[in-house]
Amino acid sequence: MDQQKIGSFLKALRCEKGLTQAELAEQLNTTNRSVSRWETGNTMPDICILIELAEFYQVDIKEILNGERQSEKMNEDVKATAEKVAEYSKKTNKKKITKVVTLMIIPIIVLTALLVIVFLSRSVQVLPNIYPAYQQVTIDSKVTDKLINDYVTGHMPEASVNSHNFSNIKVFSVEEKQSGDYYVYAWVFESAYLYKEGVLSEESGSSYPCRFELIKENESFRVVNADVPRDGSYNIEDRKKLFPGYVIKMIETVQEDGTVRTLSDKTLADAKAYFNVK
Repeated sequence: MDQQKIGSFLKALRCEKGLTQAELAEQLNTTNRSVSRWETGNTMPDICILIELAEFYQVDIKEILNGERQSEKMNEDVKATAEKVAEYSKKTNKKKITKVVTLMIIPIIVLTALLVIVFLSRSVQVLPNIYPAYQQVTIDSKVTDKLINDYVTGHMPEASVNSHNFSNIKVFSVEEKQSGDYYVYAWVFESAYLYKEGVLSEESGSSYPCRFELIKENESFRVVNADVPRDGSYNIEDRKKLFPGYVIKMIETVQEDGTVRTLSDKTLADAKAYFNVK
């Protein structure tokens, strides 16, 4: 299976629809970072997303896997088989989880009872405030922006010849988990620009919400982890796990409030400056 060929085919199908990566991501309830990685051949969509893509583009799943159009109508038998595989996967995973939970429930109950006894005996008040979980703090944006942008570009796919990776972020909030340990909630816009024969063009690009984990060492900070919501049906669930409610509201308005457009324009300006393009 040629992932590069599949990626090129997915990109061609999207262009036929006249959609940007961001618009397709919104249709599939995923991130345009994922769309970008599919189209560059870095990753493959999971089976559920593959079915959605085939239906959305009105092509056969086999055509996507072959990376080229072979027929005008999607093969219903293949689609039905893939749907059964996806459903089977969900059911088997659910059964496995049920077994694990059953095996663990008794020791968990016992442990919980012991902890309650210990806490009550010590007159400890446990988590009096459920939300917000962490205190909001301020870190100089010059520090966070450079640190996080360097981290993002360093983890992007390696740029091709005559191209360069760029990144810009919009920080929504910073919270202190504990002394010297922080969460930075941000929207990330990343792009790879190619400059060849006097023409500047975008090779790939994506934007997505991300939670960065920073630690403070002496007087400097270091990014130790970055978490991005998963694709498809997990996206909304992961957002709730990764971001506080007030940040989720900000995430949901990045298209309307101009955040994505501003980051895109700044990234293009950075690329022009890097390649000395007027």
